[in-house]
Amino acid sequence: MTVSKYFKYLYCFALVLVSALCASAQELNINVKVDIQANLTVDKSIFSNLGNQISEFINNTKWTEEVFEQHEKISGSLQMNIINELDPTTFEAEIIFQTSRPVYNSNYETTIINFIDKNINFKYTGIEPILKTTNTFYDNLSSIISFYCYMTLAMDFDSFSMFGGDPYLEMAREVITSLPSNYAFDRGWTKDTGNRRNRFYFLENLTNPVFRPFREGFYDYHRMALDKVTEDEGKTRAIMQSALTSMGDVDTAVPN
Repeated sequence: MTVSKYFKYLYCFALVLVSALCASAQELNINVKVDIQANLTVDKSIFSNLGNQISEFINNTKWTEEVFEQHEKISGSLQMNIINELDPTTFEAEIIFQTSRPVYNSNYETTIINFIDKNINFKYTGIEPILKTTNTFYDNLSSIISFYCYMTLAMDFDSFSMFGGDPYLEMAREVITSLPSNYAFDRGWTKDTGNRRNRFYFLENLTNPVFRPFREGFYDYHRMALDKVTEDEGKTRAIMQSALTSMGDVDTAVPN
């Protein structure tokens, strides 16, 4: 093999290796769909581009310092329904967001997040990038999508280790604290509207000390019960019942 051929081979091998590492580096595998449920004056094709942008942003961004193998990626779906056009570049939408994780030693997946956000308001012309957001505000859509990615990681990590999602809950909090003052009364972000099913309360319900028994029960239900049901069915059923009771008690004490 000549020197030039050797280096060409080495270069190709390096590209393949880097591609493989990048493919396994990202944490999320979210199926994205954008559906138009309103009469629009703008070219509807921009929303095909939006769906692709959101998908690429979520699934190609490195969100943590952890290394995820392909089979460890967090699966889910994000459906954005465009429900109103406020002006040619401003839209109202809702997001239906779901994630799941596999149960050990089974072909079953258990739901982790099932959340409907009816308070989406964003500007879009078809050319804006969606940017990873923590403590810097770029635009509302970037903040919303980043927030849900951090919440996905938080709840997934919580299901594998007790309070393991704390670092990602803090990142989700930074998304909220970075919002400019004109979002103070945005129904999706604020606690002051009487709307307890929004992003503010989604985070609040996992970070307020009152809700820690819910997170403890959430961990016990998934890691100590579902993941171990094949080891001792009787014991895991008891753990599962106790976990459901703990989570239910919190829900009763502080109803949404």
